[in-house]
Amino acid sequence: MSESVGPTAGSSRPRRSPTSGLVATLFQLSGRSELPGVALVALLGEFGLSTAAARRHLARMRDDGQLAGVRSGRGTTYRMAGPFGRRVVQLGEEIGTGPPVWEGHFHALLFAVPESRRPYRDRLRRVASLVGYGQLQAGVLISVGDRSAQIAEVLAECPDDARVTRATISLDTAEAARVAIPAWDLDDVAATLAGHADTLESVLAEDTAPAADGATMRRFGELFNAVFIDLVRDPRLPEELRPPDWPYHRLLVAMDEVRHRFGPPAVEFLQTRLEELDR
Repeated sequence: MSESVGPTAGSSRPRRSPTSGLVATLFQLSGRSELPGVALVALLGEFGLSTAAARRHLARMRDDGQLAGVRSGRGTTYRMAGPFGRRVVQLGEEIGTGPPVWEGHFHALLFAVPESRRPYRDRLRRVASLVGYGQLQAGVLISVGDRSAQIAEVLAECPDDARVTRATISLDTAEAARVAIPAWDLDDVAATLAGHADTLESVLAEDTAPAADGATMRRFGELFNAVFIDLVRDPRLPEELRPPDWPYHRLLVAMDEVRHRFGPPAVEFLQTRLEELDR
């Protein structure tokens, strides 16, 4: 499929849950693929959540397919699941890797969903956005790589009276760069990532030696959680399609320095708490 398609700016941006991001951060800091619910509740308490609020949030994440839980004795053991879990892993793997190669076309999902199936349409757009698709125009989602396997569960749920078709859209480089800006709201993404870089650089300017305590874990977790929530919006475009002065590399440098300063004491505290909770 080869055509020039003008973008529209009407795509809805899914709301990200800061607490869901904190849960993902706790999994990453722990180095474990599974964590007991009692441990997650206690660790979320370090970020100011009450026991009841933490339990409610874990239940919502499970209901939304972001967590999978297995009964273990009187409690539940959780692991990240679905497109959310895969996206968390993907973000970790993409950090520090080079941008993809521009092969002259976008991978696309063309969808026609009747208004009576609006909940499915909204879910398709929300989950597709989570894994990196942008909206070229109404009914057309695009990505540089084929990300359809990452939303296979959602595609399999397509109602009988709706249609979702995989395709490719070939564009010359200049046109592809032009349509990418509104498809992923790149101007806003750039400003947001640059703002995170400013914040991390100001933290690094402080002359501090973080202690292995809850305050350090909380600060590190909140800093990185804020960044990762918005890194989801970076579509990881080839260099040819990025706007000038794209702040991704600057942000990565600041993240790496913050990780080296705050990461070890934060992980030490978290592991100590997990050992206490495992007893």
